[in-house]
Amino acid sequence: MFIEFFKLGTITFGGGIAMLPTIKRVAIRHQWIVESDWDEVVTLSQLAPGAIAVNCANLIGYRVKGRIGSVVAMLGMVIPPMMIITILALGFETLLDNPQVIAALRGMFIVVFMLFLQAVMSLGKIAWQKWWMVPFSLVSFALAYVQLLSPGWILLISLVIIVGYTWWSKRGTR
Repeated sequence: MFIEFFKLGTITFGGGIAMLPTIKRVAIRHQWIVESDWDEVVTLSQLAPGAIAVNCANLIGYRVKGRIGSVVAMLGMVIPPMMIITILALGFETLLDNPQVIAALRGMFIVVFMLFLQAVMSLGKIAWQKWWMVPFSLVSFALAYVQLLSPGWILLISLVIIVGYTWWSKRGTR
């Protein structure tokens, strides 16, 4: 488990959300979780404080081997970025002038964007179960992007709308 999460930690460019599809694929391939458990892992990982990739490793490790599995999976996920950041920090100034480094960073941007897009589409299948959720998400994104509302207000308004919608839709089934 440590080796697999170490490999994942090594390629975690773009943050944990971008890596969710890759983490899911590895965890299911090794039968650490079943596909139907993935939504729960993602939800709990988002609710817990910290990086979502590390939280996913924590939950998956815990499900497989308890506390030891949790520690092993998290160490595998965090050691590579810590090593990479330390090495980059030591020679950061000299790296910025290197054309190959600049080209590599530009190439990684495209990869990170595609991983992020894949994660959004994957999470969208979970989140966008009703037709109105797609435009609602796009409007929320636009309001946050142009900074008309802070994310906190958007979350609060979203909570009120979703609770109201749920109440209204369940009202007729009583």
